[in-house]
Amino acid sequence: VNPTDVPRILLDAARLLKEGEIVVFGSAALAFVLPEAPRTRDIDVWCDPPERGELLTVLMGELSWYQSTHGVYVEVWAPETFAAPLNWRSRAKVLTEETAPDVRLVVPHPHDILFAKLERWESGDREHARRILAHLPMDLRRMRHLLAETPYRVGLITDPLRIRDFEGHVPALERMIL
Repeated sequence: VNPTDVPRILLDAARLLKEGEIVVFGSAALAFVLPEAPRTRDIDVWCDPPERGELLTVLMGELSWYQSTHGVYVEVWAPETFAAPLNWRSRAKVLTEETAPDVRLVVPHPHDILFAKLERWESGDREHARRILAHLPMDLRRMRHLLAETPYRVGLITDPLRIRDFEGHVPALERMIL
């Protein structure tokens, strides 16, 4: 997905949702903030109410008419998929569009997206982190503050393998910041 297309695609999703909230996270969310946002293969969201997300999956999901027509799809996830620092909503951008006034589009701050990517931390995630930090630098104090708010550190994620992966990638992020 070309980053310049992300707002239009999410507006299509908002029109289908009709009311509620769409939270866009992952790489597609960076299109709203970074001047040179990365391309992405899909657009990750979750919806409130969740049952409206089923509608988006059918009409805009992988192998849908929308994908065959526009070459992109929307992937609907559960909220817990976005393992960002707990107070991420206080830093998020909330957008509305006059053609879908009853839908709030919520875009997390790029630092929150970065921390949500830390468990996986594949090469694409590291590249996105470099872009985020180049545009919105973070110092070690801020990094430690946000780390302390992550679900891995406050006990919401308890799977030892997930915690191991997350914690194992923290030094790499620290090196990027230094």
